[in-house]
Amino acid sequence: MRESITPQDHSVPLFGRQDEVRALTNALCARKSCLVLGPRGIGKTRLLAEALSIARQPYVSVERPEVLHELLVELAERLSCPIGRFGSVRKATSIALKPEVQNVLRREPRCLVIEDVAGADPRMYRFLQKVYYIPAVCLIVTATSRDRLGHLHKLLWDPNDEISLKPLTRPEALSLFEAASRMYRLQSFDLDAFRRKVLAAAQGNPGQILMMCRMASLPEYQYGRHIKFLPLRIDALTAFV
Repeated sequence: MRESITPQDHSVPLFGRQDEVRALTNALCARKSCLVLGPRGIGKTRLLAEALSIARQPYVSVERPEVLHELLVELAERLSCPIGRFGSVRKATSIALKPEVQNVLRREPRCLVIEDVAGADPRMYRFLQKVYYIPAVCLIVTATSRDRLGHLHKLLWDPNDEISLKPLTRPEALSLFEAASRMYRLQSFDLDAFRRKVLAAAQGNPGQILMMCRMASLPEYQYGRHIKFLPLRIDALTAFV
């Protein structure tokens, strides 16, 4: 499941991630592979979007491929790989797709972004290992933790190529809450109690702050000038499972 980020959320300033944006942007510009780690809602997808927009490097992105064939099909479609006798990328075999994807990447190197990796198997590892060593191609992988990488931990092992996203500090989380409350037009409500509870519950997780402010804008979570907090928190938690 992708982190819960909507286009509207991108209009909120990115708080507390200047160093991480700079590090990922530098990696993209240098075509250097990088691993981005952090729990759901911590901002991995938003960090990617910011760095990619600054670096302006050609890239192709695939979200949470579960098996190698799924990854190959998604890449072949996005890279417009030739499919020969199969007539459709989705009818092609993995054996046929692997060299086609690699050949396109050799001709037109770019950044390969794989989001939310979970338990990569040996076949996916062996394919990405070959891609990893194609000149001018870089591999950007996001995961909740190293334990979730599966066999990819053998490829992305260097801690110097890792960006680990930590919770926002209290001032950063407060700034994000204030920006989100303005964007979702919550200023007419009594925000003192809601602000306090949101910051305590989110514990610096920006995605959860945005989720709770977004949901607070819905009529079913409003009562007069007050916001019903407990149902918000339950729903916000389930969105990141």
